Amino acid sequence: MKKAGIKVWVLTGDKIETAMNIGFSAGLLDSAMDQYIVEETDVKELREKLDTICYKIYNPSNSQTKQAIIVAGASLVVIDQNDDLREAFLSSSDRVDVVLACRVSPKQKADIVNMIRKRFPKKVTLSIGDGANDVNMILQAHVGVGILGKEGQQAARSADFAIG
Repeated sequence: MKKAGIKVWVLTGDKIETAMNIGFSAGLLDSAMDQYIVEETDVKELREKLDTICYKIYNPSNSQTKQAIIVAGASLVVIDQNDDLREAFLSSSDRVDVVLACRVSPKQKADIVNMIRKRFPKKVTLSIGDGANDVNMILQAHVGVGILGKEGQQAARSADFAIG
């Protein structure tokens, strides 16, 4: 997907460390990648962090380096409440290879999909989920895929497509 130019976001309720381990095992992250971790919840600190990330991402010397943003759900709450922070975050996220959003609630998953749809209206969103906590996210995306399995059937029932 990444080679095809598809932006990959992972939205999970897991802790940052767990999500990063999953990212490495799935091949989304690698040790040569620049990884920017955003955990701040204070507006001023968050603004400084995003400014630093923007500077590094837009630096021409980093254009060949793979990059990832790992953001905590608590930081996303603050970002979503501030237009400047939201714009800085979304413009940065559009330039990186992968975004991992950790400790996000089911509502936040849907809000993130909506945020992407509003900011990038010409882009098509695809949400893939395997449980009831993914239903809102699946419903908000242009295309929803539900996975049948141990988590139950709620995601598959609410999706445009279901896989086993």
